[in-house]
Amino acid sequence: MNEHEGRTVLIVDDDEDVRDALRLLFEMEGFEVAGEAATGLDAIPLVLQHHPRFVIVDYLMPLMNGSTLAQVVRGVSPDTKIVAFSAVLESKPVWADAFLSKSHINELAPMLTALIPDETRGAAQASG
Repeated sequence: MNEHEGRTVLIVDDDEDVRDALRLLFEMEGFEVAGEAATGLDAIPLVLQHHPRFVIVDYLMPLMNGSTLAQVVRGVSPDTKIVAFSAVLESKPVWADAFLSKSHINELAPMLTALIPDETRGAAQASG
């Protein structure tokens, strides 16, 4: 098993600084960043290509908001977990599997690790 299997993430946020911070955070925590997108429209081909375990989705973005993107992701990659990552939402929206406020960015990687099934986590730890 690939050491990153089960630990791939796609970052979708219109703020480049947020994408950069998330990329660094995930790489430091042993996640493989499959890609980054500034809009929901830009994210769709990346989801189709990589079928990441997680998509981190900002809610307010130009062209396509997080809710609409989540509907598309559910259709093309049903096993992908969607994490709403927003400064404006106060709780988990119905379209997301999990939610985290941007003010708690340091809690994001541990939350994703907790969402990975135990057998996948154990195999990744054994190989790494």
